[in-house]
Amino acid sequence: MLTGLAGHELSHFAVAEAEGTSAEFDGITIVYTNEDLSDQEKLRVASAGFQAQWLISETALRYRSHHTLTDKGDNFNAGLVWAHLGITAAYLTVLKNHEDGDIEGMSQATGISRNGLALMVAIPAALDAWRLMGSDVPNWVPIISMGSKSLGIAAVWKF
Repeated sequence: MLTGLAGHELSHFAVAEAEGTSAEFDGITIVYTNEDLSDQEKLRVASAGFQAQWLISETALRYRSHHTLTDKGDNFNAGLVWAHLGITAAYLTVLKNHEDGDIEGMSQATGISRNGLALMVAIPAALDAWRLMGSDVPNWVPIISMGSKSLGIAAVWKF
């Protein structure tokens, strides 16, 4: 799970650097030293953690479903997905309205309500929870999950 959390946080730093701004930890929150980010830059940096979660969880779920793994490997991949689910749950509840939170930054950049954005990140998380814990998961579930993640990432980079 810590690897998934690290992927989420490090992606903010990587995208901030790519967008020409610096990021730093302020306690448990990441803040950006350049407050003059355009809406496009702000959206990319604020959503970077979710984008990383989606890519990491999709890779873990696909690897998990196409390979026979040892218990250790299976647990590692499941932990990556659990990190995605846990982080998303935190952003749907206690962090949704946090002034330095990802949802708030995405909302400021796009003008989309925090509730609307929360729903957008909840959909792939709910589908991934089903993929991870469900039995006899229908074939359309991974397709919709991957499609929603792909649309989200494309929307961020086309904004």
